[in-house]
Amino acid sequence: MIVQVAEAGEPCERCGAPGEGGVAQFAEDGELRWRDEWECTACHVTSCERGSGSPPWIRDAILARHGSYRLTLGDRDAAGVAKVLRDVLRLTVPEVRDALRALRGAGYEGTCVELALVAGLAGLEPPVSTRGR
Repeated sequence: MIVQVAEAGEPCERCGAPGEGGVAQFAEDGELRWRDEWECTACHVTSCERGSGSPPWIRDAILARHGSYRLTLGDRDAAGVAKVLRDVLRLTVPEVRDALRALRGAGYEGTCVELALVAGLAGLEPPVSTRGR
């Protein structure tokens, strides 16, 4: 299982003290999932949320911590890839068209977890990091 985590902390809505926590993005049972755990350092209020998909605040935190990855189509046909993009990343039809265009060219960028799941389900080569490029 591929998991990426990042620290995240916001002030407590109850007392205003700093909060500590982290977010995670992972693949489970062929689905993209997330978790957001947080605790107030003063009043110890805790929060643990989880779900499927990729909310923007989770994705942004993961990208900020780990950087983006790139996935290309290589010599594969795009036939089954469009459905995987829609199912896994929940892209709209226009977004799928743009993603397929990118996959045929320089590559489609996302988090390692997102693209590793797409690659695995679509039979593509694993994604590569864009850091240092």
